[in-house]
Amino acid sequence: MGGDHAPGPEVAGCVQAVREHGVRIVLVGDEPRLRTELRRLQAAPPGLVIHHASEVITMRDAPGQAVRSKRDSSMRVAFELVRRGEAQAVVSCGNSGAMLACGLLVLGRLPGVERPGIVLTFPTLSRSGRIGQCALLDMGANTECRPVTLAQFAVLGATFARLHNPQLGRPLVGLLSNGEEESKGTELLREAHALLRRPVPCDFDYVGFVEGQDVFQFARQEAHGGRCLDVVVTDGFTGNVVLKTAEGAAHLLGDLFRQQVRGSLLGRLGALLMLPTLRRMRQVIDVERRGGALLIGVAGVVIICHGRSSPRAISAAIALAREQAEAGIAPAVTAAMERHRALWSTAS
Repeated sequence: MGGDHAPGPEVAGCVQAVREHGVRIVLVGDEPRLRTELRRLQAAPPGLVIHHASEVITMRDAPGQAVRSKRDSSMRVAFELVRRGEAQAVVSCGNSGAMLACGLLVLGRLPGVERPGIVLTFPTLSRSGRIGQCALLDMGANTECRPVTLAQFAVLGATFARLHNPQLGRPLVGLLSNGEEESKGTELLREAHALLRRPVPCDFDYVGFVEGQDVFQFARQEAHGGRCLDVVVTDGFTGNVVLKTAEGAAHLLGDLFRQQVRGSLLGRLGALLMLPTLRRMRQVIDVERRGGALLIGVAGVVIICHGRSSPRAISAAIALAREQAEAGIAPAVTAAMERHRALWSTAS
């Protein structure tokens, strides 16, 4: 109920997810408004039920205060359903700060996790032309981090990457900096780098400092068997800047392409010939296919969507939520944190 255009896109996306993915969905919010939307869509799929909630956390609310005071808000009620085991995941387009607050206050952190993080995937391209996915975290949950937090993000990201792609094996993990040399970076990054270089058993291969371009096409692929990065670790402030910059660049390229195509008959004919290729490219870079971002490190599956998400993006987010719930992300994270405790156990 807290999205920019709620509840229309949310209801339409849920109906689409029930039909396409066969999931069971609990719509949490103002029941009369939700039923009005279902009637407008002429949809009443059997896998969709309504749970009434009388309050809404808006984008203007202070997250922590709203979560505590609006106990019958649609967002808090949805988290309570997951906490009681009546649902397996929460998907919301609402206030992302309130989502984080609900994750901490209602679900709680998993054992060993200092701070949950937001993880999102970006397309990558290897020298051989193989298209993969790189998980970047944190995307905005923690604007200020400690070295231990960044080291833990490496474990969280590697765990997500393996569950998201079961064929992956040992993920390649990099720490985002302003250069790959060990002398680069801030004091925070150099201390986190020292933790991740500790000679202890890990489920991933740490490659050291990486740059922004390496998220999309790893410059040192040859040294790692031609592979791209699977995980890039950073603080939430930098990660959110990377996200917004990448989205802006993608929109700019698309607008420039359309402008040039419309500028001449030859351009339109060329675009028509390239249409199958352009459609394949769009599938790779289409942000709506990701749906949303996973809040990883809390005791449940939480997917944070953009406030302006379309029904298609919401359906994709629900599919991601089901994937992570079925893969057992919470127990996998708990086990991984225990296995890697030596990375930060003696850090100050």
